[in-house]
Amino acid sequence: MQPTGKHYGGIMANSASGESVIERVVKIMDAFSKGRPWLPLKDLVRITGMSRSTVHRLAMDLAANGLLERNAAGEFGVGMKMWELASRSNPLEEFRRRGLPFLEGVHAAVQEHVALSIPDVENNSVLYLERLDRHGTVMNLAQVAGRLDIHTTSSGMAMMAHMAGWVQDRFLAGKLEKTTAATEIDPVKIRSHLALIRERGYARLVGVLIEENTAYSVPVFGQGQTVIGAISAVVPSVDEDAGLLLPVLVAAGRGLSRTMGAERRPYGSRPWLTHPGTD
Repeated sequence: MQPTGKHYGGIMANSASGESVIERVVKIMDAFSKGRPWLPLKDLVRITGMSRSTVHRLAMDLAANGLLERNAAGEFGVGMKMWELASRSNPLEEFRRRGLPFLEGVHAAVQEHVALSIPDVENNSVLYLERLDRHGTVMNLAQVAGRLDIHTTSSGMAMMAHMAGWVQDRFLAGKLEKTTAATEIDPVKIRSHLALIRERGYARLVGVLIEENTAYSVPVFGQGQTVIGAISAVVPSVDEDAGLLLPVLVAAGRGLSRTMGAERRPYGSRPWLTHPGTD
């Protein structure tokens, strides 16, 4: 007997839409967020766009295996098993664990929002692994396990500046959208800015995501001097003090880079203690 489903990349697709079981499970898991940790079945159906019977069957199977759980109201949420699997075997968790002491050091020194992130060049985005904030000081759009566009964040620009040329070419050939009037979307100007970041060793963006904010980032390198992440700090522009912030960020970035297996990089003539001027 021949199978009736279609094959996509070697994975059996059992739905009329051609989606595999794995793709449908990912849709369900992707429905949850910090703002909606618990979802009733009807909301899962609405968000995923799948039939009620399919969502119910998959959600119940996921709950039976601990990947989802149900509360007293019958709503579904991400299960403890999902956290357990991710925490014990995911290299991102190891990077987050090693980076946290350096992040805490920066936070203690500057008393502002600081974050550890990694690049996702396939989706032209930055994924935030850890964040420490100071309540009531400045608005910050970065959230743990959240994403922002590379060109709108100092961390994304700090990492992209040290990517291979073909990665930069692909990034600049994509669609770049404005978030504020200060968001640069001209590929020629962005390429020039990447070169400046590479020469300085840090990225500085003013008013790109939030008009009142200034953001600084330094890259983190791993084995083979490959850029693997960034440490960033966001401050109110009226309180910006590059002389305080940059040496702390640079020290943290270099320290975490060595922890992650990078070779010691020469300091060169980068002007850490001079005013950053206009990028």
